[in-house]
Formats: sequence, C-alpha cells, structure tokens
Amino acid sequence: MERISTGLSKEIKEFKPWLIKKTADMLQPLNKQGKERVDKVKARLADARETCEKLAEEGIKETERGRAVRKAKATEKLSRHFLKQIDKIDFPGELSYSELKKFHEELEKMFSSVTQERNIWFSRISPLFIIARRRVDFAFSRLGGSISELKNFLSGDYSEAGALEKLLLETDELLRQLDESNWFEQREATLKEQRESLQKNLEAVRTSLATAKSDAKLANLSGVKMEIERLRTRLSHDLRHLEKPFLKFANLKRGTNISLSADEAAKLSEYLDDPFLGLATEKPGYPVFKGLLMKMDRAMNEGQLRLKSSRLRKAQEMIKAVLYRNALDELYSSCAHAFALNRQLGSSVDLQEARKKVSRLEGKRGDLRRRRKAVEVRLERLKAEREQHLKRLEARRIEIESLVLKVLKRPVNIKL
Repeated sequence: MERISTGLSKEIKEFKPWLIKKTADMLQPLNKQGKERVDKVKARLADARETCEKLAEEGIKETERGRAVRKAKATEKLSRHFLKQIDKIDFPGELSYSELKKFHEELEKMFSSVTQERNIWFSRISPLFIIARRRVDFAFSRLGGSISELKNFLSGDYSEAGALEKLLLETDELLRQLDESNWFEQREATLKEQRESLQKNLEAVRTSLATAKSDAKLANLSGVKMEIERLRTRLSHDLRHLEKPFLKFANLKRGTNISLSADEAAKLSEYLDDPFLGLATEKPGYPVFKGLLMKMDRAMNEGQLRLKSSRLRKAQEMIKAVLYRNALDELYSSCAHAFALNRQLGSSVDLQEARKKVSRLEGKRGDLRRRRKAVEVRLERLKAEREQHLKRLEARRIEIESLVLKVLKRPVNIKL
C-alpha cells in the first residue's frame, strides 16, 4: 500500500474516494480470508445437516419396526430440532465486518441450542443409534471448531476490517451532516427574507397609521379629549373640599329627614364617580348641584353631617361661593362645551370611519410585530441548533482523523 505523506490534506468531497482506494489493498486479503472461513463453516453445516438427516431416518425406521418406539420418536424429533436450528442460519451476502459478526452470533446461538438439547436427550436415547449419534457429535464438534476459528478471526486479523468499516461509516455520517449544514444555511436565508419582508410591511403600516392619525377630525377629537382631561383635573381640585362632605352626605341621607329626588340621587352618584360628567350634563345654572349643596349645608347646620372644624369651614365656604357667587359658572360652561363637542365629533360618520381605519391599522401593526418576533425567535433557535450541529461536525471530523491515523498509520487533515 502506498504510504501517506505526513500532513496530507483532503477536501471532504475527495476524502471518501481517496479512502476507499487506500483501504482496498488492506481489505482484499482480509475479505478473502473471511470468505474462506465462511465457506468452511458452510461445509461443516452441510456435514452436520447430513448426519442429522440420517439420525432422523433411523428413528423413523425403528418406529416403523415397532421397537423402542418412544426412544425412536424422541430421536426423530430431536433430529428435526437440529435441522430446524441449522436452517435458521443466513449466510452473509456481501462480506463485511458487521455482516460477519452477525453471522457468527447466529452460529453461536444455534450451536448453544443444539448442544443443550443434545445433552438432555442423547442420554435418554442411549443405547440406541450409537453410531449415528457419534457421527452427529463428530459433525457438530467440527462445526464448533470452525465457529471458534471464525471468532478468533473476527477478534484478531479481521478486527482491522472492522476499524476500516467504522471509518467508512463515520465518513458517510460526516457527509450527511454536511448536507444538513446546507439546510441550515438555506433555512437561515429563508427566515431572514421573511423578517425583511415583514419589516418592510411593518414600516408601510406605520406610515399609513401616522397618516390616518393625522386626519383633522381625529386630531380635533384628540384635542377635545385632552381638554376634557384638563377640565376633569381642574374640577377635582376646585371641588376638593366637597369630596369628604359628599361621601358622608351620601351615607347620611338614608337615615335622616333629608330626602333626595331620583334625579338628585343619581346626580350625587355621578359627582362622586366623575365630577366632570356630573357638572357637564347639568342644565344651565347647574340647579341639581346647587340643590344638593343647599341640602348638604342644611345638614351641616342642623348637626346631622359632622365634620372636623377645618373641613366644615372650608366646605361651607365653597358652598357659599357656588351658591351666592356663581364660582363654577366659567368652569361649567367649559365642561358643558367640551362634553357636547366630544359627543358631536364622536357621532360623526366620517370620524367613525377614520377611527375604524386607525383601529384596523393598529391591529395589522400588532400582527406584523408578533410575526416578526416569531421569525426572530426561530432565527435565534436556528442559530443555537446550528452551533450545536457545527460542534458535532467538528467532533466527528476529529474522530475520523484519529481513526485514519490508527488504521493507516499516517495523519491526514480533512477540510470541510
């Protein structure tokens, strides 16, 4: 065999043809020896089969003569068992280490079964068919010797063929893993294209959404809502001294001689929940609110609604300012106007269509974001899987180089 130069480098696509060529001279004599041993076992099996058939024939003849019938039938049955075990053996087609090893394992199993049955029944059959039984023992003894020779060959000279076979199998697996590497690259390119396409669509939707939100009607509605929030904050501040009295008054009215109409009770609940809504929906002059203040002031004066002196003083000052100095007139006008304008804009057909468009675009934007995120997650997972794949690829390359050094006695560098 040609010697391999130290530091030889081979591209992976060239490596397997080169390896087959370099190992052919090593495998040819080993396979020749292996075939010789298989042929020898085949001949020994044929001899064993012939002696078993003769033993079966003698058992049949003895049965027909009616002599020692039970032993004769047992002999025939035992012979049939031997023949059945022999017929189970499959001879290897194309010779290889793995096929030869499998063949040897089947032989060992068959021989063990035959030996076990022979030890049980030959003593029971004795003294009948002594010559035929000796021929069977002799045939199986020779077969056992051939099986032992095959075993020694497998663990000795032919073990080198096993190493070569493993080397070729590992090379095939390396080539398969390289094909997987191409799949990783193609998959990554596909996912990046998907991400780029989703990003472009997302940018287009963002532009459309910005345009839709800049619609004058939506801008006006947004401005009105901001004004309502400003008024709500201001009203909560201006009426802060009435918040605690209102809460106590709402609980007090149930057990006193102070009665509230249905409108007053509902409006009191509104003022407690949202002072802006309560005041904005009042009639001009906010009569219900003033009526509530008068009844609450009466409850304070009669001692039915008790507060700390400082709270009581501030609450009564606020009540007088509203009742006698119209302190909420300007704030009432602003609240009523903003409320009416918000309702008017909100009921506009064009505005409703614009809001639907914005809602639709926001939904599409959210969907594109989720899809882009899913692609990015798949890319990250693919990256991690690819890194693990490359580690396995590198480990197998190193293992193959080690096997080449062990089998061919020369180092080689495989380029992936």
